[in-house]
Amino acid sequence: MRFIVCYDISDNRKRLKVSKLLKGFGIRTQYSVFEVDCSKNVMDAIIIAVDSIIDPVDKFFVYPVDDRNIHKIKRIGVVSSGDLINYI
Repeated sequence: MRFIVCYDISDNRKRLKVSKLLKGFGIRTQYSVFEVDCSKNVMDAIIIAVDSIIDPVDKFFVYPVDDRNIHKIKRIGVVSSGDLINYI
């Protein structure tokens, strides 16, 4: 399953930790946005790990993209981190 993950983390060190964690599972599409292709169980584990890192004032959002809608993802511009599968 594909997930769009975005965050707003105020502490630089914690933001870097979350970024490094997500880089192991997905592709960065914006500074604080990743596309992650994994199972729901893996995403649950990522969420637990991130929850142990961030502060209550920080934000971390996960949006699932189901198989019916994955082809509706539109991308304009260059993605600098590796190759993305083009669903357009």
